[in-house]
Amino acid sequence: MLVHLMLELYNIDRNILSDEALLRRTLSELPERVAMEKVSPVHLYDIETSNPLDAGMSGFVVIAQSHVSLHAWPEYGEVDIDICSCKEFSQEDAIAFAKEIFQTDDVEAHFVVRATRSLRPEEPDPVRYEQAMEARRLAKLGVH
Repeated sequence: MLVHLMLELYNIDRNILSDEALLRRTLSELPERVAMEKVSPVHLYDIETSNPLDAGMSGFVVIAQSHVSLHAWPEYGEVDIDICSCKEFSQEDAIAFAKEIFQTDDVEAHFVVRATRSLRPEEPDPVRYEQAMEARRLAKLGVH
């Protein structure tokens, strides 16, 4: 099962949405705020399109459970944040963090449950887990 929280935050000061350090911090800190394991650095891109009003910043961070992404449009005073995870998390904590960072109470939230037929268990089989951990340890040592 995958859970997908989609947030649209409105009426945000354009200076906040243009603050690269703040956007990086958001992507860096949000996984921890919802008890997720970050497994990649933050990737953030300055987006220029054929329409200058659509310019902004887009980025993501990979988490062990899936990903967190963000798209900020200063000209529209809007940021969209997606959290997709195979591990349940607190929607309330995610929304509170986003409202705090972007200094707005104008939030639209959508929550979708996906992959309802997935064979991935909530908890890994303990024997298979130990075997995988041992294989990982040996691979790091260069033992095949």
